[in-house]
Amino acid sequence: MRPQNLVLTALLALFPTFAPGLQPIFEAERGFTVGDYPMAISAADLDNDGDQDLIVPNYWGAISILKNNGDGTFSEKINYENNSFISVFIADLDTDGDNDIAAIHDWSVAVLKNNGDGTFSSKVSYPTAANPRSVFGADLDADGDIDLAVANSSSDNVSIFKNNGNGIFSPKVNYWVGAAPYSVFASDLDNDGDNDLAVATFSDAGMSVLMNNGNGTFGTEVEYITVPGAISVSAADLDGDGDRDLATLSYLRQISIFKNNGDGTFAAKTDYPTAGFSSAPLPNLFISDLDGDGDRDIAVPGDSISLFKNNGDGTFSAPSYYLVNSRYLNASDLDGDGKQDLAVIHSTQQGTALILKNKGDGSFITRLDYSTGLAPSSVTAADIDLDGDLDIAVANFGSSSVSILKNNGDGTLAQKVDYASGANSFGIFASDLDRDGDFDLAVANNTSSGTASILKNNGDGTFSPKVEYGVGKTPRSIFASDLDGDNYPDLVLPNDGDNTVSVLRNNGDGSFLPKTDYATGPTPRYVSASDVNGDTKQDLLVTNWGTRRWDPFGEYFTPDSTVSVLINIGDGTFSAKIDYETEDFPASVLASDLELDGDLDLVVTNSGDNSVSILKNNGDGTFTSKVNYQAGWNPYSVFSTELNGDGYQDLIFTNSGSGTVSILINNGDGSFGERVDYGTGNNPVSMFVADLDGDGDGELITANSNSNTISILTNLSNSSCQNIPGDLDHDCILTIGDIVPHLNCIFLNFGDCHLTLTDVNCSGAATPADVVLLLLAVFASQPLPCP
Repeated sequence: MRPQNLVLTALLALFPTFAPGLQPIFEAERGFTVGDYPMAISAADLDNDGDQDLIVPNYWGAISILKNNGDGTFSEKINYENNSFISVFIADLDTDGDNDIAAIHDWSVAVLKNNGDGTFSSKVSYPTAANPRSVFGADLDADGDIDLAVANSSSDNVSIFKNNGNGIFSPKVNYWVGAAPYSVFASDLDNDGDNDLAVATFSDAGMSVLMNNGNGTFGTEVEYITVPGAISVSAADLDGDGDRDLATLSYLRQISIFKNNGDGTFAAKTDYPTAGFSSAPLPNLFISDLDGDGDRDIAVPGDSISLFKNNGDGTFSAPSYYLVNSRYLNASDLDGDGKQDLAVIHSTQQGTALILKNKGDGSFITRLDYSTGLAPSSVTAADIDLDGDLDIAVANFGSSSVSILKNNGDGTLAQKVDYASGANSFGIFASDLDRDGDFDLAVANNTSSGTASILKNNGDGTFSPKVEYGVGKTPRSIFASDLDGDNYPDLVLPNDGDNTVSVLRNNGDGSFLPKTDYATGPTPRYVSASDVNGDTKQDLLVTNWGTRRWDPFGEYFTPDSTVSVLINIGDGTFSAKIDYETEDFPASVLASDLELDGDLDLVVTNSGDNSVSILKNNGDGTFTSKVNYQAGWNPYSVFSTELNGDGYQDLIFTNSGSGTVSILINNGDGSFGERVDYGTGNNPVSMFVADLDGDGDGELITANSNSNTISILTNLSNSSCQNIPGDLDHDCILTIGDIVPHLNCIFLNFGDCHLTLTDVNCSGAATPADVVLLLLAVFASQPLPCP
């Protein structure tokens, strides 16, 4: 144990228990894994516990059920059946008091009956006509049970399945509609007490309306002209006159509104454009009162989610856009607060459903995205212009540039300013390289010749032209740390083209000596520096991607995927590597004291295995065997910070394949609870955590390579009591739960150590005197001198 920890240990012995901090909540959509290629999303109470669960049909393999935990978070998916599902409708089909599932698969409609607890019996299938696309349930023959209507796109008809009263259905009866019907909806359109049909048809006029004869049979269709290529239809009283109007969505992403004349005939359409294209074959529109004003609004997926607020008369204001590339959506009160939240199937994040929480006014909690250069590959945060807040610097692989986004002072960012860096800029690090008091930038350039670019800060957040230094072949990242003990940051870069790591020693003025190379494992990808053996020298940690090999059965394996540890001899030179086994294709590594035992453990993201590995330090810089935690798809960048005020380091990592960032909360012993996911932009390959808005907690910043953006996920943990001196667990009162993180800050400089929180006597510094005053405030109710 390191000497400074003896003070902490002695103090902690006085306080063996403490109140847990708040679970961090971020202003971003929450992400959940569903099945392969999800085709729709629906919400209903499946287990009769009073909250809304999620149901997702997947084209490749199953229906996914995600049970609501009661607060708008969801348990891991449970899959049913093994077919290609494309549409679902949820209703009590057998009149036993619970919700069953009707789903389209192959050329059939399947019925899965609820066992009463949110689990489901095996499907019973009923043949439809050719290529069914959509299913809807309603009492069509007025006998008190739910019948089914199915739109069949290749046979130009709608199939009606009448319920026998027990969830068993009679054979289909078909009715002709326009060409290529994609969506069907049942509602009483002519106010005669029975449910009629509205059908969106991809070709011909665009919408067919069939009036119910009162017994579940239907008259000849009446066609209405929509924007060409109608793919979704819904009915609701949009203008408040007591009858049901119709809204369609076209393949060209325009909404057409048809107002009901009161008798089931409809006035000419009014069109509204949405945010544009979605890759979904069957995207939908959804009608719901999103802003709580008593009228029906419209939400539409696409390149962004488009929200159209109703003016109260069936006309709609200009849409609000949310930067979520989406296929399908559903609106429901998921967290029980009385507001309609959005459940969304993401268009580019394979197998991911996102939740956008409603703020109560029809606006939704989501992330902020900012444009960068092309294919951003790495992001960092620092006070670049010395104005007291943290700015963002991004390396752009596709445009060989660095983007600077300055903080406006409130956590929002100004438009980017670009600077030329070397070719194929792949990694970035901010550090005061010339010790002149401002942050310079070091950039790794991923070319066969291999260079590091240095951009010196002019003192005002602008940068001088780059100066380049040679390193090994195709460096993938860069890290700055004082490796030789002269108080100047040196540089280290892993070179996956020649299986080395290059060290560039600082001359003391921000210029660098020629490189010294050290052998690593095969294909090194990422490097960081930390003192892992407790001798106060910075050692090197390198992830080695390894070499893909194939077994006789055609499966690949990577026996040489490792993390290399190179111990600092003491003068900035390093001993030969020691390798530790990881899972396939380790992407990044960091060192962090996860169990507060005074030494640094290793955290490795394994992109080939979709896991995160923890390697515990034995206390001497050697490491025990790994323990794995499940990640999202293709985890990449990892960060460690204290998120919830309990003094322990939590983990945050990006999942580049699923477009999410995951959080693992430390249990207090270096083990971790169930992960929580939040949506980002497309292909997040790098991340950083920094307090951008000055409220004492860290925001999440991701660089999204495929969408040319960074995403800012604002931390809401402190929103109710910002910057109260001494309140380090952010629960708005001073308790014993504040003492442990305060001790960490004072004696270890570890955790959320902003002076607005730790300097309880307003002396301008965090000192042991602040600890004494906080103890007196907690145990003797003595007021703090600093308001």
